[in-house]
Amino acid sequence: MFFRKTRATVSGDASVGVESESKRTSAQAPSTRSSHSDDQLTAMVLDALGGVISALARFPIDLPQRSAADAAKDLSAWHRHVTLGLPREHVEGGAAVGIGERDWRGLIREVATMRRDEQTTVGSLVTELREALWSCVSAVHESVRVDSTAVSATDAQLTRMRSAISGSNLSTIREEVLSAVGEIDRALRARHDEQQRQYTSLADTLDALGQQLEEAKKESETDPLTNVGNRKHFDLMSARAVQLASLSRGPVTLLMIDLNQLKRINDTFGHQVGDAAIVSVANALWRVFLRQSDVVCRYGGDEFAVVLNGTDAAVAEKLALRLVNAVRELPRPHQAMDFALGASVGVAQLQLGETLSSWVARADAAMYEAKKAAHSVGVLVATAEHTPIACAEAKVA
Repeated sequence: MFFRKTRATVSGDASVGVESESKRTSAQAPSTRSSHSDDQLTAMVLDALGGVISALARFPIDLPQRSAADAAKDLSAWHRHVTLGLPREHVEGGAAVGIGERDWRGLIREVATMRRDEQTTVGSLVTELREALWSCVSAVHESVRVDSTAVSATDAQLTRMRSAISGSNLSTIREEVLSAVGEIDRALRARHDEQQRQYTSLADTLDALGQQLEEAKKESETDPLTNVGNRKHFDLMSARAVQLASLSRGPVTLLMIDLNQLKRINDTFGHQVGDAAIVSVANALWRVFLRQSDVVCRYGGDEFAVVLNGTDAAVAEKLALRLVNAVRELPRPHQAMDFALGASVGVAQLQLGETLSSWVARADAAMYEAKKAAHSVGVLVATAEHTPIACAEAKVA
């Protein structure tokens, strides 16, 4: 490598030309100018080679076979050996060797092995990177497809990306990956917009369904003829009133109301007129019991029930008399009627610890006590001994 005449073959097809110190001594002495030129050339070559080895040592690569630190250490030892002739293993006071005695073959093998390992490792990493990119982008692509348009666009992009990954041009791989990411981003945005539309539609559907369920619940608890609560609603609200009263110890009173003349109206003028009479009584109930907490229900047939939360028997009696007067003053549902509507009312305030069935039975008994007097109304309140007592009575024309 450094001299012109003798050439020694080393590993592979590489070769270097060396001339031993002994041959140089025994050879015919060249001119002084030629000797100086050879020495300068040798120094220049050694400096260049040392620079190459130093560069390799400054930028080593971690390999599975050898760490970067070990590679830098080995290259530094080779640098000292080929430039200064020192032993590769650090030996204090080790004597330098001549040019021809240095391990040029070992250096070539070392660098060739290092470059081969680097190439193998980088190739393996690039292959793994390609496969990882493909797997990642392909998986995201499968998860973001929204419709046939998005599928077509992303499928076409992935086909180009697959071709690029199969090649060796990293710049092309980068461009195709970025393009695929952009296409998938657009698909993601499309899916987001579609999801927002679906959520809005679902919310509207749920709202409509909630309203329908609320209306259905209301209808299931509403009397279709009078639009007041039906028996189901009364059972629910009266049971709730008993529970609340047991907790708050506040008064709650039940009114049971019966139309006195309904059978006569049905028999004389027909059930349509009788239904009109029932509706007019329901309207009178709405006008007397105005509070939101008042529960007005059609108990069945010609009977109504009113639950007055937060109301004691004394106030309930006054309201019952007001209802009787309101019913008596109602317009007659048929012009041929020569009698007025009448109502009998029973009043019972819930007693401490009383059950719902007992409470309803007392109010119902009080209503029948009032009904015993023909064309009259009796307002009755049960004592603590559950004995109905007539408190008021009013004649109906």
